[in-house]
Amino acid sequence: MKGNVFFPMVSTVFLMVGMAIPQAIAETKGPATGEIRIVDPGKTERCASDFTVENIDGDAADLKVVLGNKVYIDEMVNPGERLAYSLPGTISVAISRGREDLDYDDVAIIINLGPKAKLQVRCIDLPSNPLKTKDPLRTFR
Repeated sequence: MKGNVFFPMVSTVFLMVGMAIPQAIAETKGPATGEIRIVDPGKTERCASDFTVENIDGDAADLKVVLGNKVYIDEMVNPGERLAYSLPGTISVAISRGREDLDYDDVAIIINLGPKAKLQVRCIDLPSNPLKTKDPLRTFR
């Protein structure tokens, strides 16, 4: 008698878990979200947060990133190469190196100088940490 009850109960539990997993996956956002934009040679894109730059062409691309009113990053991006930048970190380093014209609210202006290659730019918006302001153990830290 116990064997007849055990199998349907276990089957029901596995069925319920199996139905819940796809919904949980669908409701979960990735760790970083942001719209992917293609930047043609001679064009620009703005990011107010961290960003990635990827060369999606077969030729090298000349990347410039302007912070404030001056070019801060100037490098060639090889075909298929992906670079990631932390905007607050980059601004911090620039300020520590004497760039007094910068503020932490500045945006990065990403410029593709080509000559032929297209760049894929993604501004990354990280989800906020809900415990940052609502941590019940905050008084103990």
